[in-house]
Amino acid sequence: MIQNREVAVFDTIVRFFTFFTILSNILVSICFTSNLFNFSSFFKSYKVQTAIAVYISIVAIVYNVILRFIWNPTGLQRIVDELLHVINPIVFVMYWYMAKNEISISYKFIFKILIFPILYLITVLLIGNYSNHYPYPFLNINTIGYTSVVINSIGISLAFVLVSLLFVFISNRRI
Repeated sequence: MIQNREVAVFDTIVRFFTFFTILSNILVSICFTSNLFNFSSFFKSYKVQTAIAVYISIVAIVYNVILRFIWNPTGLQRIVDELLHVINPIVFVMYWYMAKNEISISYKFIFKILIFPILYLITVLLIGNYSNHYPYPFLNINTIGYTSVVINSIGISLAFVLVSLLFVFISNRRI
C-alpha cells in the first residue's frame, strides 16, 4: 500500500485502518496471540471471543456477498485477500466453536457486541467527511448519497444483529 499509494504516507496508514476487515483481523490476531502467550484475560473471555467471532463473520459475509465481485485481486494480493476474508474467519469461528463455554450469554449482550461496529461506522463517516475517503463503496456518501448510506448502514446493522443472535443462540445451546 505504501509503494502504490495515491496520498501521503500518513493518509495511507489512516486509510488502511479504516477497513473493518483490517480491524477485525487485528482483533483475531490479538486474541490468538494473547491466548497463546497468556497475555490477557480480556481476550480469554468467551463473551469477547463471541463478539470477535461476530465481527469476523460479518467481514466474510459482507465481502463474499457484496464486495468480492467489484474487484479482482491477483498474485499475492489475492492470497492475502482470501486469508483476510475467508480463511481467517473460518479458522476463528471454528476456534470459537471449539472453545469451552461454561456461561450463558444473555441476549442483551448483543447491545455490547454492537458498540464496536457503531463506533466504527461513526468514525469512518467522520474521517470520510474530512478526507473524502470511504473504505467501502456502500459507505461512500459522495458517490451514492446520504440516503443510500443510511439504508446500507441499517442493512449491515441488521446483519450484525442477526449474526449476533445466531452466535448467542449457538453459544447457549452448547452449555
